[in-house]
Amino acid sequence: MSEREEHGNKVCEILDSIWRELSEMLRELINRNVEIPNALRVALDGAKILINLCKHHSRLAFDITPSMLDSIQGFCVGCCGADIVARITCELKTAQDLITVRAASVLGKEKLEDWQKKLDSIWRQLGREYTCSPV
Repeated sequence: MSEREEHGNKVCEILDSIWRELSEMLRELINRNVEIPNALRVALDGAKILINLCKHHSRLAFDITPSMLDSIQGFCVGCCGADIVARITCELKTAQDLITVRAASVLGKEKLEDWQKKLDSIWRQLGREYTCSPV
């Protein structure tokens, strides 16, 4: 396996860790009977599909082309284009924002801050080159 593929695998695993953390918080909100917007489910589902593609084809983390992706899947095609890592990052950030808005009214401030700190430490493992800023 090339160094580039190893790096791609590491990036995909970090993104999957973030997805698992977001999914865990989503389950907690569902258990508390919080209404979950469809956009949140779409963002998480879209991210998981792309993470699985990324994990099983790690070269795609850097080499994917627009024709390889279903442009209907997810919200982030417009801001991130065909870069699979940027697309996953954007979907996960969207999900995180939506969960945070819902969790703010249900969870205590301390618990929400602890959760955000945990996520921030995972995000930092990716580095700045993988952040997506909407146009």
